[in-house]
Amino acid sequence: MSRALSELRERGIVELLVPESQQKGRLYGLTDLGELAYERVALDQEAEVTVVDDGEFPAPELTSELQEAYGDALRAVAWCEPVQTRIRFFEQSLLDRYDDDTVKALVATLTNEEAIDEPLEDLPIGGPELVAFAIDNTLIVRVPLDDGVKLLVSLDASIDVTLNELRDTCRQMTAAVLDS
Repeated sequence: MSRALSELRERGIVELLVPESQQKGRLYGLTDLGELAYERVALDQEAEVTVVDDGEFPAPELTSELQEAYGDALRAVAWCEPVQTRIRFFEQSLLDRYDDDTVKALVATLTNEEAIDEPLEDLPIGGPELVAFAIDNTLIVRVPLDDGVKLLVSLDASIDVTLNELRDTCRQMTAAVLDS
């Protein structure tokens, strides 16, 4: 046990809460990084990720609009609520490529706002209107909506896209769903 705690301490996950000289009854606590890791694991465990068809996606008009705008470059769209995520894949090969655990971990990581959004919200500039990630020749854009809902839009990285237009389209096409 002490070896595991020492390793976690070296990685900055836990910290010793009593003097170093105390040999018995050592008390450890999570660091900020440890809390973030714990929350990510907890989210992975509780979030339900479901692959859906167009008719089952909460905002089917959004997927139609994005398909029209981005064509074959559109790879997937995820509607992420706090405990449920619905993903619409536009390429069967993507669905076959990633197992459920990978998809779950990816969604939990990309929707986690603590690392980026929360520190920025305290600044006079405010939180981000979108966050873009480049992963595996893919551009993934996280667009925060109302009521804790976030969209993840996945596009081929080679596409020429204006991120503000993508954000505005996502917000306009989901407004009716969020208002109901």
